Amino acid sequence: MPKLQQINDKNNFIYLLIAISILLFSSAVSDDFPGSVGEDIFSVISVAMLILGLKSLHTNINIKRIAYTLALFLGVLNLLWRIYPSKWSAVLILVLMLASFIGAFKLSVKKILFEGKVDSNKIIGSLSLYLLIGLIWTTLYMILLLFDPTSFNGIDIENWRTLFSRVAYYSFVTLTTLGYGDISPANHIAEFIVYMEAVAGVFYMAIFVSSLINLKDSDLTQNRSDKD
Repeated sequence: MPKLQQINDKNNFIYLLIAISILLFSSAVSDDFPGSVGEDIFSVISVAMLILGLKSLHTNINIKRIAYTLALFLGVLNLLWRIYPSKWSAVLILVLMLASFIGAFKLSVKKILFEGKVDSNKIIGSLSLYLLIGLIWTTLYMILLLFDPTSFNGIDIENWRTLFSRVAYYSFVTLTTLGYGDISPANHIAEFIVYMEAVAGVFYMAIFVSSLINLKDSDLTQNRSDKD
């Protein structure tokens, strides 16, 4: 069986994309196993994919230590929530996930736009960034639902961990401005968060992608100049 390639600056965003995809897929699959089994599967995979995703960014040792500490706290909080579920432990878990997603997004932007030339790895990284935006807003929606379960029409809140897939679905539908209408905001705070995500999605496509294209054109121009 061939070994996986070691994570480096040429393939790190492939691993990040794999980690995010597995996280999203596991949340969907765990909904088909209601009760403790599905919840435990999602909790374990969430922590594992968080570690893999942050490790894939190939950052310095101090940032890695922070990432591993966040993952450790996330694992402990998930275990505590399993034993003694409460709203505040769920809020802490979601805040840690939010901090991890925002940190991964910030580090990824730096590596894509300001380090090295544009290649296939960075193009995959731009897709990972788009997915991270959706995950950031997913956690924001989840936090809002914990404090106000009636924030959204079409979402029946019972257990926040089993809701992740449903809320993530709504987040990405909003991010891409599809707007199917099966879920909708039910108060002004929810409306604000929703239209800010729609703006972020449009802004990303208009600004970030065009910046990436401009960087690629600059690299091609520089290569021609070097040959001349």
